[in-house]
Amino acid sequence: MPEGPQLISRLARPLLAASFVAGGYGVLREPGPLPELARQHGVPLPEAATRATATGMVVGGLALGSGIAPVLGGGTLIACLVPTTLTVHAFWRQADPARRRMQRNEFFKNVSLLGGLVIAAAASSRRSLPVGGDGA
Repeated sequence: MPEGPQLISRLARPLLAASFVAGGYGVLREPGPLPELARQHGVPLPEAATRATATGMVVGGLALGSGIAPVLGGGTLIACLVPTTLTVHAFWRQADPARRRMQRNEFFKNVSLLGGLVIAAAASSRRSLPVGGDGA
């Protein structure tokens, strides 16, 4: 049975990954307005980019959440999240105060998720790499 931090990590990784897996799966099933939104933001090949991002979210989320490849999974999710955050949730470009507020909330939610992914990947990499006797 895992102890302390390892147990917490095993419980937290799937919780962090769940929204990525569910969201990515939903977009793969029904992309809705996302390809058009990507096109409006100047993303080349918006249909393919939308599907690639959704696939990355599912695969990365499963890799992180299952613990099979948490560092690679976390890195994949970071690679999906950064461009989306900077492109779609660029609140500083919004003239309307209500839209600016909504996009700012989405932007900082994603920044918080990025922090969680970095923590999860770092914690997982410390266990998978040779480290000194003090565990640092």
